[in-house]
Amino acid sequence: MCSCDHGFQSTLSVVSLAKLPIKVLYAMKRYAKLYRAFVVNCVSRTIEFRAQFVAGLFGYAVWAGVSLVFIGVVFRDVEAVRGWTRDEMWVLYGTFVILESLCYGIIGPNMWRFSPMVRDGTLDLALTKPVNTQFMVSARYIDPNGVINCLPGIALLFYGLNQLNLAPNFLNWLLWFGLLGCGFVMAYSLWFFCVTWSIWAVKLDSVAVVFDPMMQMARFPIDLYPRRWASFLTFVLPIAFLTTFPTQALLGQLDPKVLLMAPLLSSLSLWACSRFFRFALRSYGSASS
Repeated sequence: MCSCDHGFQSTLSVVSLAKLPIKVLYAMKRYAKLYRAFVVNCVSRTIEFRAQFVAGLFGYAVWAGVSLVFIGVVFRDVEAVRGWTRDEMWVLYGTFVILESLCYGIIGPNMWRFSPMVRDGTLDLALTKPVNTQFMVSARYIDPNGVINCLPGIALLFYGLNQLNLAPNFLNWLLWFGLLGCGFVMAYSLWFFCVTWSIWAVKLDSVAVVFDPMMQMARFPIDLYPRRWASFLTFVLPIAFLTTFPTQALLGQLDPKVLLMAPLLSSLSLWACSRFFRFALRSYGSASS
């Protein structure tokens, strides 16, 4: 009797494990379809305000131009700063513009809305949806204008590579994409961790802005900062993973140990911010209560 029950339970376990990949694929398909609906809705809304869209592109182009002038001035009389030449800096800054545009275009609109959601009770609506709450509050809005701003970064990246007479191979590009993706996950985790604090500090509107100076630090390579800050800017505030390491991968200068650390730290940061969000929700007081 006992052996039969044990065998039956083992069979159920095997069947459950066999169905797990199917369930995961179904969930991924469901969330991908939902995210596509979010994107279509936001793009349609942006098209209705074309003048604002064009003005946004122009404003970002001016901001990027000022930064390029700054880099040109710094390298006018020197060939390299802390081992980075001007052309290598073009590649790094191009990588920064791409990541910054993706962060502010895909993540930013949701992070800036989070504090008002807590204050006016809109978060209550997200909690009642039959989807993951963190997904709902993190992916509901995008800014197509912000995403398109990555195009100057792509042009600048290729300009720098051309000046260096460097043609990265497929592996270099694969590592660049992979590390940039890990950097994007770390940036999201850090930003979401910051805005989650607004569940306790309801009247604090500027929580999302805390992320901005952190992001701007990534426009320069980690080597330009004091060496005593290196560990902090790599493992605590992962500035190095945002732009320096992806650029080094493209230039063929990457330390192999980074390939192990990047996916590990990005997964850990995503897990940590998710756990912190769940913990914070225990203290959330519904606006309708």
